[in-house]
Amino acid sequence: MRIFTELYLRLSKNRFRKTFKPLGIKKRRNFLVSVPCNESDFLKTLPFINGLKKLGSIVLLISNDLKNIYQCIKPEIFEAIFYDRPTILFTREYKNLKERLSTRRFHFLVELNKPANISLPYLTPIEKRICFYDRDKFPYYNIMIKNSITSLHEFFNIKETNPELLFQFSKRDLKKIVKKMNKKEPLLFVNGRNSISWEGDKIIVGENIAASDPEIFGILYICNAYCGKYDILYEFAKVCKKQIFQS
Repeated sequence: MRIFTELYLRLSKNRFRKTFKPLGIKKRRNFLVSVPCNESDFLKTLPFINGLKKLGSIVLLISNDLKNIYQCIKPEIFEAIFYDRPTILFTREYKNLKERLSTRRFHFLVELNKPANISLPYLTPIEKRICFYDRDKFPYYNIMIKNSITSLHEFFNIKETNPELLFQFSKRDLKKIVKKMNKKEPLLFVNGRNSISWEGDKIIVGENIAASDPEIFGILYICNAYCGKYDILYEFAKVCKKQIFQS
C-alpha cells in the first residue's frame, strides 16, 4: 500500500500545477484549516485563526488529541472535524473525510502542520493551497509561507487577535471546581517541581489534579499564577494572562 501510494503521489502531482487567479480577498471566503497536532503549537496559532474568521467561514481539521482544550472554546465560533490520525491517501479515514467534504466548496486550504500533509489537497478541489515553505510540497501546495505564523497575518492582511476571547467557562462549572479543589486564594498552579514559595494555596499537577483530567484547563483558569513546564498548560496560562514563574 505504501509503495502504491508513493507512486500515485508522484504520478498525480501535475494535477495541482494549475495557476490561480490573483488573491484579492474582497468577498467572504471559505477556509479549510488543518491545525497543528501539537497542543502547544495549536494554541500559538489561535490568534491567526481567530483573525482569519473575519474573512469568512472556517472548518477546522483537528486531532482528537486536542479535544480537551478545544472543548473550552466557544462552540459557535468554528466548525470542527476531528480525526484520529493524520489523513493518508486511500485509508478508511481519508475516504470518510473526503465523502464528508464532497458537498462543500472551499477557496483556501491552510495547512499549519510542519511538514505539510500532501494527502490533504486530494480531499476536495481547492484552488489556493497554503503551507509553510517546503519545496518538496510543491505543487501539492501552491502558496508557501516562509518564517512563522506571523507571516500568515501579513499575507492575509489580518491583525493578531486576543485568543483569550475564544474561550469560555460556565460560572456554574467554575464554582464546582472551586468547591472541589477547596483551596484558598491566591492560587498557584504548579506543573512541575514544587519549589517556589507562595503566600496562598497551590494546585499541583500529579497531586491535586491529573494531567489528563478534562477539567485541568478550567482549574488553571481559576488560578492566579502558573509555575512549571513549557507545555500546553504554560501556553494556556499565557493566553489567560496568568502571572508566570519559572520553576
